[in-house]
Amino acid sequence: MGTAIQASSEAKEGRDQLECVQGRMNFARRTPDENAPAAATPEGFDLPMVSYAVSIRNARPIVNDLSLDREGFKLIKHKASSVSEPDPEIMAQKYLAEMVPFIKDYFNASRVTTVDVGGVTVRSIDESSVARAWGGKNQRTLRNFGAGFAHVDYAPVACPLVAARDAQLQGIEIRPYSRLMIIQAWRALSPPPQDFPLAFCDASSILPADLFETYQRKYGTSIRTLFLHHNPAHRWYYLPELNSDEFFMFKGYDSDKHYDPRSAHAMFDNRHAYPNAKPRKSVEARFYVYYD
Repeated sequence: MGTAIQASSEAKEGRDQLECVQGRMNFARRTPDENAPAAATPEGFDLPMVSYAVSIRNARPIVNDLSLDREGFKLIKHKASSVSEPDPEIMAQKYLAEMVPFIKDYFNASRVTTVDVGGVTVRSIDESSVARAWGGKNQRTLRNFGAGFAHVDYAPVACPLVAARDAQLQGIEIRPYSRLMIIQAWRALSPPPQDFPLAFCDASSILPADLFETYQRKYGTSIRTLFLHHNPAHRWYYLPELNSDEFFMFKGYDSDKHYDPRSAHAMFDNRHAYPNAKPRKSVEARFYVYYD
């Protein structure tokens, strides 16, 4: 036992020494008298927000130690030929055709399905690059904004309902299962470093009291989701040199309570550390992973 505690302590100290940058993120206000600058409430939500400067570590030296069942996220090496497709709608279709079987094999799952609107979102944070790259197309697949607030996309109580809804919308038979996971994949399409990368909070550093459940009322639906309260003990990570031949896999839900960690995430402005950073383009997908 003593050796295990010592090893854990040494690992934490090693991570504390990782190179880091400072980025501002928005959090749900914890108390009415919280001493932090007020921030804008995201569209579709109704809760007071505050802003904090956060230390965000470069995860590259520890990527082989990251675990979905501890930190809630990990880096996966995977080439996808579809990411070179210029049309976002066609790319989304081809991307799912590559990713669904990969996710199924990776988890040795019984079956894998996706969300109702194609399962893929392509983001180009710089609005001018949307028009430049894709002719200003306004598909639901393509969005020119990201989330600069710390959140988990679904509250646990909502996940089985969302999975059943999406199956019904796609005409997929709703079948019994022994375990359901929501697995998310985030891949940068633009070259590194990106100006607004995605950061992940180590789930093992999040206390139950740090999570705030609320409703998202957007896109014609109302879904229970989780926001994060700020806690200086949180450990945030990102990769400044992330390329399109790798992606972040993270866990949004797991019905097996033994593997509870869910990874909160947020976009942040990294142009202070990298003034010549490239405008971010990225692709993200969500998968329902079932075991019979």
